Order: sequence, then structure tokens, then C-alpha cells
Amino acid sequence: MTHYCFDAVDENGVRYLFDKEQKGNRIFLTLKKEAFGSAKKLFLLGALSEAKVGEDGFYLLPRTIGMESEIIVRFLSREDEAGEYAGAMPLSLYAIKTPRICALIRLERSYTYQFSVSLKDGIYRVAPFIDLTADDPAYTDLRFELLLMGENDGYAEMANTLRSDLLRQEKLPTLRDKCRMAAVDYARKYPLVRIRMAWKPSPSPEPHQAPENEPPIHIACTFTRVREIADEMKRQGLEGAELQLVGWNKSGHDGRYPQIFPVEPLLGGEEELRKTIAYVKKLGYRISLHTCGLDCYEIADNFNLEDICIDSKGEYVLGGLHSGGQSHIQCMKAQQKSAKRDLPAVAALGTNGLHYTDVISIVNPTTCYAEDHPCRTNQAVGIAQEIMAYTRELFGGFSSEGCIDFAVKHLDFGLYISFGTAFGKQLFPFYDESVPFYEMVYHGLLLYNPLSGTINLPLKTKEDRLNVYLRGGKPTFYLYSKFRTNGKVNWMGETDLTVDTEEQLQKTVASIKAEYESYRPFAERQFLFITNYEVLENGIEVATYEDGVRIVGNRSDMVASYDGKTLDPWQLLVI
Repeated sequence: MTHYCFDAVDENGVRYLFDKEQKGNRIFLTLKKEAFGSAKKLFLLGALSEAKVGEDGFYLLPRTIGMESEIIVRFLSREDEAGEYAGAMPLSLYAIKTPRICALIRLERSYTYQFSVSLKDGIYRVAPFIDLTADDPAYTDLRFELLLMGENDGYAEMANTLRSDLLRQEKLPTLRDKCRMAAVDYARKYPLVRIRMAWKPSPSPEPHQAPENEPPIHIACTFTRVREIADEMKRQGLEGAELQLVGWNKSGHDGRYPQIFPVEPLLGGEEELRKTIAYVKKLGYRISLHTCGLDCYEIADNFNLEDICIDSKGEYVLGGLHSGGQSHIQCMKAQQKSAKRDLPAVAALGTNGLHYTDVISIVNPTTCYAEDHPCRTNQAVGIAQEIMAYTRELFGGFSSEGCIDFAVKHLDFGLYISFGTAFGKQLFPFYDESVPFYEMVYHGLLLYNPLSGTINLPLKTKEDRLNVYLRGGKPTFYLYSKFRTNGKVNWMGETDLTVDTEEQLQKTVASIKAEYESYRPFAERQFLFITNYEVLENGIEVATYEDGVRIVGNRSDMVASYDGKTLDPWQLLVI
């Protein structure tokens, strides 16, 4: 075996050596929990990554859900600096390419990882690290897997190798496999139209809600209006669509979770919901519903503090201040009980689309320290996967908010991979280039919309359009996506599709139909892998598919050329 340094270093500079086992081009690393149990902060494999200023190569680092793409760090000459970043990351991996090693490094999701990059005295280092004072202190071994690559390989070869491994060794299904389920294949071909029907002020002016002080519910779209939307789609000749109802439950979107029933009376109640489901299906469209198991609100008739996650200090884990008030984070074990208790009744309403469970695929499952239902990170990930598999089997398809990699096996559609710049641009000092590495690995395994800001694409920028089609996304629509109050950011944009008037209804449906016609030639391409993605100096970006077809975009304000063809600013071309 070539000699590499596989070590970890704690906050005091104490070194710990990984046990290693090599099988072909794979090196499996293990650091026993007993070895690092006294550490507070543990930096992993830093020495392995060392590179000198000016050397060829790069680091490839995973994006957080607040970034647009994966990060490329080159070994450029600059001032000494160090940077760290944290957050839920769709990919549990990173890569290093130096003159001494070229490897893709996979991290087992048994801890919550952060990343550190530094340049000191002409030497670069990257190290994932774990904070053992904040989450899961030394409860299980650390395990990494290195995929050794060829010395001339780049990130495209890394993506293709990883995808092959996922298909062959981990038996992940391809999208073609998933499309054996009728609802999934329908979703591949036709637009998703989410409709936020009702909500209370968000953030709530009343954090501790009860029936007697519950804020008023805003009604944006009744069940009757949903039927009228379907009628207008039929009148305009929209061939197919999946209508996904959000906020149909008691008190609207994020109103009283984990309570779902009764169906919100102000929308028409359960009788009108059932009538609407049957009507949409009769017109030849599909329809699905939105639920959530993560956030819990005190106003719910089934709110139970015994179900709430407990942190390492013995405190209840709180979420954001949403329409239902101050949210509490339900333990993953309780979420599983809620799913099996409530989802059969939701399925009995008769929907035929991809059921949507909010949040579960865009967050790191919360560790729970409750004495009677402890749930550590790796166990929580496993339970999340079980919930998704159960839901998919029950409804014939599954969708959620994000595309975090542990969800891919059971996820048919993700509303977005990351938020991108929706909450502002995340600055990182070593951000030299970016590349959509996630899409390179997982296109052809699931459907997705790349970034939250590209929802309602007909209303968005030319750059948003390039982001969707260059990255193999599926254009997605959201009526009443803009709902936040008190100046809070609407992460799907400040422009919106609405149906308050007949004119708005006609314009909204027309824009959906027009985008569907633009997307239709790309629907069959959802089955194909993206084998390369190039970012050229003249602003041209090129996504190459396994059949040799290239999607080319000019991401600049200047006319540019590629392969003998001229592209106007922000133009998209298929070669």
C-alpha cells in the first residue's frame, strides 16, 4: 500500500491514527470511539490533504443547503487564512487531488460534520471535523471510505465512479427503475403545481397558540377554486399536471402539526376535499397532499412533550417560529409513529400523486437524548429512510423538500437540492470555483428542481432558467409561494403565481403550459446520467450526457462561442 497519513487531531494537538484496510482502489478507515472519547473537537485527515501553494490539483467540498453548488478550492497564492463552514449538506463526501493523492472521501452519516480549510506558511489543508461538545459525543466509531482515483482524474471521473458504486454496490435504483411506478413516471413528464391554500401569519405573532388565541387563517384558495384551476388547465389544453395541495389540513400550512385532521373547514372540509380529488382525477390529472412530521405546535390536539427531542443539556429542541407558533422538533422515533398513525387516513382520501412529507429530506435528523426514546444520528438517519420507504409504498411515490443523499433511494422528487442564494450569498474565503457535483452524481436517479429560487421559472431570471436546464432540473410551480410576513424572506422568490382573479388564473395556467412545452423535449433526458460538466473561462457552461448530447449555456452578458456556434448572453443551446 502507498503510504498515506490517516490521522485525526484534537483541539490540543493530540493525534489519533485510523485503522486502515485496503481492498483494490478502496481504503476503509476506522477510528474507535474509545480512542477519541476525551476529545472536544476532532479534525480528520488533515495531513492527508496537504498541498503546497502553486501545486496542481484542488479540493472539492460539499455545499450546504444554503449554497448553490459544490466548492472547488485551487492551491492559489494568497494571504494566510482559515475558514470553517457548517450546515446540512446534501452530499456526505469531499475530494482531494494533489500530486500525492487523488481520492474521493465518503463520510458515514454517524456524526454531524463541519469543514475547515486553511492556508498557513504556504501549505493548504482541508479537514472535516466534529464538535463533540455539541452533538453525539463519541457514541460510535468513525468510519470513512476512500475511493482512490487515477492521477489524471478530475471531478467528472469522481462523479462517474461514485455513481457506478452507488448503483452496483449499494443497489440504488435508477429513475428508470422508479418510473415503473405510474405516479413517478407521470411526475417525470408533467409539471408539479403546488398550491398553498391557507396559512396563518408566519412568523406567528403568538408563539404559544391555543384555540382561544389562534391568529386568523388566511384563505388563498378553496377546494372549489382548485377544481376551477383544473378546469382552466383542461380548457387551455395542458396535457398533464400534478396538483399538490399544501395547507389543506387543520389551520392551514404549518397550522397545527402534528395534527392533520379535520380538513380545514374554511376551505370546504373533507367532503369538498374528497370531491376535489375525484374531480381532478376525472379530468386526467393527478393530485397529492402535503404533510409534515418534524414540526410540532402546542395548539395541536395531539401535542405531547414526551415526543419532543431532548438535547444533550436536557432541554427541548425548538425549531423556528412558524404559522403554528413556536415549533418543537419531534423525535424521529415519534415521527415514525405519527406517520404510521396518520398517513393511512391521508391515503384513504384517494390521491394518486407523489405524497409530499415536508423537511425530512433536507435536514440532518436531530439527535435525541431523551431517556425513554434516545435516538442518535445514525439511528435517526435509518428511521428517516424507513419513514420514506413506508410512505412511498403507501402512496405509490414519495417527494419532499430536499435531496440529501441518504434520502435518494426512496425519494422520487425533491422540491430543491439547496436554497442557493435565497437567504443571501454564503461567503467562504476559499470559494474559487463551483460545480454542480451533486447533479453529476444523482441525475438519472431522481427528479429534482435545483434551487429554491428557480421555482415558478416563467417569472424568474435568465440565469435561473440556465440553472434549471443546465443542471437537469424539472421546472416546478408553486401558487402562493410568497407567504412570509413582517419582511421575512420568501425563499422561493418575491414574485408569485396567484389565482385571485380570473385574469390571474388564466395567466398562471398559460405560464405553466408554456414552460411545460419548453420542458417536454427534456423529459426523456431525465433517465440519462450527466457524465461531465465544464465551466469555461468565457462564461460557457456545458453539461454532457451519457449519450453525447451537450446542453450548453452562456452564463455571461457577452456573446460567446462554443464548438463553432455563437451563443447570445444567457442563451441555452442543445448540441
